[in-house]
Amino acid sequence: MHENNLRLIDEAISSEPIKNTFRLGWEFITLNKQFTFTIISVLTLLTLLGLIPVVGFIFSVFSSAFALAVQIYAGRLLYETENIETFVDEVHNADGEGLIKKYFAPALGAYMGWMVIGLLFIALVALTVGSMGVTESTLNNSAELLALLSVVGLPIIVIALLLSYVQPLVQANIIMSNNFQEGFFAVFTLFSVEVWKRAMQASYFKYMFWLGLLVLAAAFLFGLLFSLFSVIPFLNILLMIIFVYIFMIIMSVAAMMAKRIVE
Repeated sequence: MHENNLRLIDEAISSEPIKNTFRLGWEFITLNKQFTFTIISVLTLLTLLGLIPVVGFIFSVFSSAFALAVQIYAGRLLYETENIETFVDEVHNADGEGLIKKYFAPALGAYMGWMVIGLLFIALVALTVGSMGVTESTLNNSAELLALLSVVGLPIIVIALLLSYVQPLVQANIIMSNNFQEGFFAVFTLFSVEVWKRAMQASYFKYMFWLGLLVLAAAFLFGLLFSLFSVIPFLNILLMIIFVYIFMIIMSVAAMMAKRIVE
């Protein structure tokens, strides 16, 4: 049930929520071009530094946490804004220094949370494969490897689809976190019964279904574009970062839309 004090996000949901998800995300990107240029420049620099041997991992962590901080900033701005005029003003006043001070800590906590879940998932897959008696010779035999993938691959795909279905609600919890600890534990709401119950609502399913189709279509079109410039080293990295930036802003808006839909 929505609160009586309607906000911009409620207006966006009440009429064409999918269209408004992309529209509001695109407005966040284009209304303050200097801010967008700064974010893309920082992400590009951190990505390139992440290619440096040994120390590159540190820059990769900072790059991921910084990207999450931007998502937190965009999501909270939309969720808390009263109307489109206030939204426009807030975007015009967006500033990278304030973003780092307020949202880098919860973003870093969330990144660490996802790292823990990723490691646990890898360990679980390794234990499952090990219990099936898989040896190095199995991995070197194409026929046996294909048979193994047919057994293990399908459950992994199903699990990945289920997790991606509820991920926007988890991302919304991350966006609403205020410090490192809250950001870290927000990730583990992925296993919350309440999150899964909310994800079973018909309105949420409808929203995610159409959003998923459009995101897949956009990813396919970008893949075609990216393949045309894949031979140009720096340009392909820049195109990838621009796409990732657009994608993460859209998904940040989508997370908050999803949260409001099921409230």
